Amino acid sequence: MEEAINFLKGFHFTNAIWVLTIPVILMTLDVLTGYLNAWVKSEVRSCRMREGLVKKFGEIVILVIGKLFEFGLALPTYIMNLISLYEVLMELVSITVNLNKMGVPIPKLFKKEIGDLTETIQNE
Repeated sequence: MEEAINFLKGFHFTNAIWVLTIPVILMTLDVLTGYLNAWVKSEVRSCRMREGLVKKFGEIVILVIGKLFEFGLALPTYIMNLISLYEVLMELVSITVNLNKMGVPIPKLFKKEIGDLTETIQNE
């Protein structure tokens, strides 16, 4: 556990703006790949799109609150980096799942890990 904390304390983005920008860009790519996948399969549903956009908005709110707390409460930078890193990993998993559904070749080992991780997240 101490190694993980030390890693997080040493982990940083090249610029403070990337803490918010990278997750938002990945969220946009996730929405686009999800929509394209549904569109190609003629499964576009407005209620599902609304639910997804509300979820993405909530994730952005979490990032903004984290940044506000970092500045307003003088929290250590690594806490916000952890929040952002978590969002980035979530979006990468989701984009990979969308790409897999679209037929983009994904290595089997990676597919298995993504499947296990997705199942764990859904169960929690």
